[in-house]
Order: sequence, then C-alpha cells, then structure tokens
Amino acid sequence: MKRYLNILFLLVAFAVAACSVEEKTHAEGETEYTCPMHPQVVKSEPGSCPICGMDLVPKAVQGEGVELTEDLAFLLKPTNTTVVSNIATVKPVQKTVEATVQLDGIITYDPRRVYSVPARISGRIEKLFVKFNFQPIRKGQKLMEVYSPDLITAQKELLYLVQSAPEDKELIVAARQKLKYLGATNEQINRLIRTGEESYTFALYSPYDGYVVDLNASAPAASASGATAPAASAGGGMDAMGGSNATTTTPAASSTPAGQAIQLREGMYVTTGQSLLRVVNAAQLWAEFNIPTGKMQSLAKGSPVVISFPQLPGEKLEANIDFFQPFFDEGENFAKARVYLPGNLKSVMVGQLVSAQATYSTDTSLWVPSVAVLDIGTKIVAFIKRNGVFEPVAVTTGTDAGSETQIISGLKQTDVIAANAQFLVDSESFIKVNNK
Repeated sequence: MKRYLNILFLLVAFAVAACSVEEKTHAEGETEYTCPMHPQVVKSEPGSCPICGMDLVPKAVQGEGVELTEDLAFLLKPTNTTVVSNIATVKPVQKTVEATVQLDGIITYDPRRVYSVPARISGRIEKLFVKFNFQPIRKGQKLMEVYSPDLITAQKELLYLVQSAPEDKELIVAARQKLKYLGATNEQINRLIRTGEESYTFALYSPYDGYVVDLNASAPAASASGATAPAASAGGGMDAMGGSNATTTTPAASSTPAGQAIQLREGMYVTTGQSLLRVVNAAQLWAEFNIPTGKMQSLAKGSPVVISFPQLPGEKLEANIDFFQPFFDEGENFAKARVYLPGNLKSVMVGQLVSAQATYSTDTSLWVPSVAVLDIGTKIVAFIKRNGVFEPVAVTTGTDAGSETQIISGLKQTDVIAANAQFLVDSESFIKVNNK
C-alpha cells in the first residue's frame, strides 16, 4: 500500500512540474497571432488570415481578448454607416453666386386701365352703336342713345328758368348742374338753351380709348314694370362713367333668372347705376408670373428679368419686377409678381403664355456640385470622407445655381465630400445617417 502511495505522489509531482514548465514556456516563449475577425485562426508568427486576408494581430495572454485599436473599432461599426470607395472628392467653396429663377406666366390686363361704363339715369336704349365684344372704341365716341323721362323733366326745368326768370342766376346754375349729374355734357346743355327745344333721347359717349369687353348686364330679380339704370361716376356728360357693375331689366324681365348675363340690345331698359359694359385700354399690359414659395425671399421689387415669348422664338425683353402680390390665392402654392410691358410692344396679346428668368445675387455661403448631395426622401445627405471611407451626413440645402447647390448647414468648408453621391448608394434604404 505504501508503495502505491509513493507512485501516486510521484505522478502528481511530475504533473505539477510539467504545468509549471508549460506556463513558463508560454510566458517566456513565442507570442501567438490570431485574426481579429476569425479568432479560430491561431499562428505562432505574424502573417495573413487564410480566410479574409487580414493581418494577424498578437493574441492577448490570460484570455484578455484582442486589443481594440482605432482601426479595429472602425471595422466593428455597422456596415451601413460607412462606404469604402475610391471616387473623386471635392471641398465646399464659400462664395457669392449669381442665381436665376425660371418663371412661367401670362399676359394680362393692367387693371388700372379697365374701366366700367355705367348708366347714370333710368331709361330705354333707343339706339346702340356698340354691337359686339372686343369692338375698338375711342374717347368721345357715341355708345348709345337713351330715352329717359328724368332727363326730359330736367331739360324743361332749365328751359323754363332761362325763359321766365333769366335774372335768377342761382336757380339756372342749379338746373344746369342737375343735368350734368344726370349725364348731360356742357355741349348738350348749351345746345338745349340755344335751340329752346328739349331732346327726348340723350347720347352716351365713351370717356376712354380701348376696346369693349363684357357687353352685357346681369339681370336682377326684376318686376314686370319698367326699368332703372345704374349711374356713372365719371364726369363729362352722358359719357360720364364710373366703376359699378351692371344690371339690366326689361318689362318682361321677370322671365330672366337673377344674375344671368344678357347682352345689351336696343329697346332694353337700364337702371341707374347699372354697368353697361367695360372698356379695356391695352396700351399698357402686365406680364404676371408665378413664383415658387421657396424663391420669394430671393427676389424683390426691381429684380431684373429676361422675358421670352414661346410664340416668338428669339424675341427677348429685359425688364424689372414692378409689383409683388402680397398674398396667396386660394388653392395655389405660388406667389405672383408683375412686370409692366412697354406700350409700344405690339407683338404680345392678352392671354399669351410667357416665361422669364429672374436673376439675383445670393449671400456668401458654401456651394457644392449638385450631384454631391442626394435627396433620400426624408432628408438630403452628402458623403464626408473620414479615415479613408465615406460617411453620410444630413445637410440643409438652399437654392440651385446652374450645376451647383447652396449648403445652409451640415458641412464645413474644410470637409472633404464625394463629388458624386449617387455612386455610393445601391439603395436609399442603405444609408444610415448619424450626424453628431
């Protein structure tokens, strides 16, 4: 029994000695090398990983793991936060750029030259000299002759005073003024006094040059009794015209629905204040352009524009923005700017489509090629080169000028970015932006 105990003791002592020798060998012997990505690869000397080709690194003693260097930390990042690529790079350039905005518009009337011609008395149209819309007329041209009981009464009053009480100057002046308010001209009043005979029809004259539009009136809810007509607010006789809207009614107008437009005809009754027609003077026209909301701050009154006419290839007109509409029309996402066109420009007509380019200078800011930024729907990104790889960062862009885009935020002048962001994406969902 004692013999067996001695043999067991010797075996344990031998095992302890062997472990000490092995520990010493590991402590004092050669360092083992392993692959950072494939720890199952272990070699006794430096080399390359047979699986991925990476350089082997020293294996830590006592199971401490691989040392996490800066390069290894980068390799351990998620694959969708960086892109390894060898493409051209650029730096943002800080400068001021002459930018342009493309505008689309239409030729319209100058509303200051659109006039309403109302009736100043009630009566019946005996003769109508304006027969159709867009008929050209000139100032002083006879438009129509109207029979009015009110005018006949006023004429008789003036004649009675002139013939029976010529010394009563104040009453005569008042009677003359009453006829003027009813639309009679000085020439008509003087002829009345000279001849001593009242006229049963008075002529209405145009106080404006231009052409006729809306030669109609809106029929009110009229009774079968007779007519009344709107009064004009301009001076100078029956041609005195103001700016009210027209209404017409005939003795049988009860059959005409209220608000329905009917064209003026001889024999039609008109009411005081009724707008008979409108006159448009086309000597001065406007070009009205739509401006996208994002470009409103870039343009101002006086900004130069170059207008082109699709119907007239090669025709260009240099002008300036004269007016900004200070509100948005319902249902439209555009503001409006107006440009006055010269009166001698005979090649344009109301309703024509036109286009223009407005030029303005931007503030000093960073600019990059437009292809260097990528719109991925939820944000706009650029790819910054760091440690030899490209990382996506979110940027805020401003206006475009040719092939360049303004950068509002997200980049610095010292950043190096990919010259073409499209080359770095297989899919927009690939990009993971992590701005710090």
